[in-house]
Amino acid sequence: MFGEKLQNLRKEKGIFQEELSEVLDVSRQSISKNENGSSQPSFEKLVLISKFFNVSIDALLV
Repeated sequence: MFGEKLQNLRKEKGIFQEELSEVLDVSRQSISKNENGSSQPSFEKLVLISKFFNVSIDALLV
């Protein structure tokens, strides 16, 4: 699931939701909702997440 992958990548990098939210220019609550599966990021944000964590979009979604 995307949310679990996002949370694992964030924790592996040692950053808080607040820090990731600043990188993506979204609220911390948006990151929380992405991680718990109640919302999905836009394609634009998905590209930024992919670049930030240096993983493919496929790796995030599959």
